[in-house]
Amino acid sequence: MTDKDPGPEPEEGEPVEPENAAKASEAALGDSIYPHTDTFYAGPELNKGVPADPVFIRVLSAIEIAIGVTLFALIVFGVMYQVLGRYFPSISWVGAGEVALMSMIAMTFITTGYLVGRNGHIVLEIFDELLAGRRLFVALRVTSAVIMVATSLALAYEAFVKIETEWGRLSAAMHVPVGTLYLFALVGFLSAAIHSTFKIPFANRPERKLDIGEMEG
Repeated sequence: MTDKDPGPEPEEGEPVEPENAAKASEAALGDSIYPHTDTFYAGPELNKGVPADPVFIRVLSAIEIAIGVTLFALIVFGVMYQVLGRYFPSISWVGAGEVALMSMIAMTFITTGYLVGRNGHIVLEIFDELLAGRRLFVALRVTSAVIMVATSLALAYEAFVKIETEWGRLSAAMHVPVGTLYLFALVGFLSAAIHSTFKIPFANRPERKLDIGEMEG
């Protein structure tokens, strides 16, 4: 019997030794056509070695997540109330759909900064692999952060303008000023600018990735 030989397979009902089980698992993975993937679930230490965020960023992220979770709960409430209204017409409420729709839009805006700060937004990483480990990679990250700051500030300004112009327009069911949605947009894009600004002086350190576990609380 060689070192790589896991030994004879145990008969049905016979306990498997941990050492043999580990060898069998490694052998099965070695025969797989799919390469190893380092995701949060495959590797729990996703952000190992990444320096902790400043207190201000942690507090800001916690506030954004709390508001985002509340808005998500309103989405679920609005959708489920609409479903109940189909079976029980006496309790139907036309505003339920509006609650879900407006909450979805507001949640998209308010979590912008959180996602930008943890690379949870949509990005095109064309040169990242080519420049990884070089000084040009740091320059690339600084350039992308600066572009993100400028874009976020421009969108924040547009949201600020829309607050005033859209405040007099009310929603159909609940008569909520449509400008309220742009308040969430203003806060979200300002937060994205702040998160991107904090990335600039730390462009040479490992970058924090989106950790789903942070949003479970």
